[in-house]
Amino acid sequence: MDTAARIVAVCLVGALLAVLLKKTSPDMALLLALAVCLGVLAALTKGLEEVVTFLRELLEWGGLSAELFVPLLKTVGIALISRTGGALCRDAGEGAMAGLVEMAGVFAAILVSLPLFRAAWQMLEGLL
Repeated sequence: MDTAARIVAVCLVGALLAVLLKKTSPDMALLLALAVCLGVLAALTKGLEEVVTFLRELLEWGGLSAELFVPLLKTVGIALISRTGGALCRDAGEGAMAGLVEMAGVFAAILVSLPLFRAAWQMLEGLL
């Protein structure tokens, strides 16, 4: 909870500064927004290690195949990255690029999820 409060505070301060900078220097405002995003991602790396450790424990406890679980994690990562990238493009006034970033994220998520789809299909075929 403490980490979330700090992240919200940093983002609010960054957003306020970006609004003030946008009037005089829009490119500096965009760079500030990018720096805040990178700083927040750096702050989240400690928590990410804990989550990955927990997920590995879940894999061991549940007897799940890592081949099926890894695509799920990659898809979540792709979604987070493409959403952030799209938002940054929108902040820069590039709506078309934002749409392309998000579409590329969807395409990448589908590609990394193919092993999961194949496994589900094989399981359904086995039921018939």
